[in-house]
Amino acid sequence: TMSNLNQAVDFIKEIEKLKTVTRFNRTLDGRFENSAEHSWQGAIAAMVLQDYYPEKLNMEKVISMLLIHDLGEIYAGDTWVFDDKNKVHSHDRELLSIERTMSILPEEKYLNMKNLWLEFEKGQSAEARFARVIDALVPLINHLEVSECNYNPDNISVDMVLEKKKFIKAESEELWKLTEELIQESVEKGLYF
Repeated sequence: TMSNLNQAVDFIKEIEKLKTVTRFNRTLDGRFENSAEHSWQGAIAAMVLQDYYPEKLNMEKVISMLLIHDLGEIYAGDTWVFDDKNKVHSHDRELLSIERTMSILPEEKYLNMKNLWLEFEKGQSAEARFARVIDALVPLINHLEVSECNYNPDNISVDMVLEKKKFIKAESEELWKLTEELIQESVEKGLYF
């Protein structure tokens, strides 16, 4: 129906806001990346890394999850991975934000999309777990690629990074090996102590 189409268009207008949410990672031109760019890079990373995940995956589901997983930041903002105090409540804040954004859609679409977001958040399927691995890997690659040598203003240690990424170990031997290599390269570049 026409009203469903109008709701879809209103939703597309609403998600413009994600392009204005800045993250803590930088880009090659020195600005801070936004959450929409991060989601785009994650979706493509999943496409090219899927062969390194041991379980059979529905890739449409994986890519959908990665494209929507940060929509909750429209009203909640991005919570820095090392901000343990605010990380505790970030799920609840993002869920409220997600509901505000997605409820613009016709109900069935809204519920499907919200459930996909929740599945990602909870890592409830192979697709969700793989998507979470990708979401944790991409910032490591990004950081290594864009940061200047010895750039570590927040005094991030290797142990802190390993603690955040260690869940990858249980998911994929090869992607865990990659994670360790990326962290090692980052140490050599002076990005972690």
